[in-house]
Amino acid sequence: MFRRQYLAGINRITLLSFLLLPLWGIFIAFITNNLTDPSYATGQFRSMLYICIFFFMVTMRLNVLLKAIWINGIVLASVTLILFFISQLGEIFLDVIYTYCNTSKNFMMAYNRNFLGYTINGLYFKTGSLIIFAFIYNLYQYKGPLKLFYSIILFLSLMVAGSRTPMLVQAMILLVYLYDKNVIGKFMTRVSALVMFGGLVMVTYLLATQENEESNEVKYENYDSYIDDMSEKGHLLWGAGVGSEFYAKGRGYKLSFSELSYLDIVRMYGIPVGLYMIFLFFAPCFWLWKYYRSSIFLKRFSFGYVLFLILSGTNPLLLGSIGLTALSMFMVIVNKAKIEEAQREVVQEDGEPLVIDNYLLR
Repeated sequence: MFRRQYLAGINRITLLSFLLLPLWGIFIAFITNNLTDPSYATGQFRSMLYICIFFFMVTMRLNVLLKAIWINGIVLASVTLILFFISQLGEIFLDVIYTYCNTSKNFMMAYNRNFLGYTINGLYFKTGSLIIFAFIYNLYQYKGPLKLFYSIILFLSLMVAGSRTPMLVQAMILLVYLYDKNVIGKFMTRVSALVMFGGLVMVTYLLATQENEESNEVKYENYDSYIDDMSEKGHLLWGAGVGSEFYAKGRGYKLSFSELSYLDIVRMYGIPVGLYMIFLFFAPCFWLWKYYRSSIFLKRFSFGYVLFLILSGTNPLLLGSIGLTALSMFMVIVNKAKIEEAQREVVQEDGEPLVIDNYLLR
């Protein structure tokens, strides 16, 4: 009973925080005369309402919820790849798809980018980052005959996004899976993992420091703009408020937010409240710590969630429907794992201990 009350208390605190903190941020912007973009302020509040999807997902059996996420990921990945391959058939198809995407940026984007001297056509849905969780479920839980086929689709869908972070995240997940499955022997797996991990670190460094790459230059200059704005105007304690703007050197004009989501949170809410909000996003990983040894799936799903939060730190996803959906999903996993703790059983499957209860991993 204590555990249920304790967990219910955590849920209430998290839900109320994401519903009330935007109002607090708007209030700060108003009283400090910084409310220069009311549309963004109301937009962020509406986005935070997505935390209420928790009440719907928590009524579902967890295996049903996870399969829904998996199926949604496969559909989204398939559509992404179909559009991407059509765009490669000729200039006419490319122009039509790219024109459509660029007029529908609220849910879909397409562009050309230069990576280390190579031009890559990128196309992705903004909800595509949730494919990360479908990919992990497919690798660790799906046992059907089409596992390899689905894995390829889910893997490639983010590799053609034309964005560095999703590509590296997918590569990291696959690398960890190959290590877990020990496909080429324990010693060689460790050696290969170290070599590939070193290669990923090197590629990440080269991409992050690539000169004459527009995205890098914009983010670095915007970073300086955040520091200047917060230090000069004294926004470190209370923040500038939700709906305030700052001059972004990388863009050359004032913005309400940028791709640097965590700096946005600190700039708008200040250090104390901002760090508290960031902690709430990472908190579910801490609540599940005691289950990691008994469930490789929970461990890797948590790893995927952390990668998603890292990805969101360089993309404007965190303070929106996508970020709140991912948080709600992980809060549900915490609830199912803890509330059903007394009923769970440990079974052996393919040499890996898994947690089985009325909801999880059936």
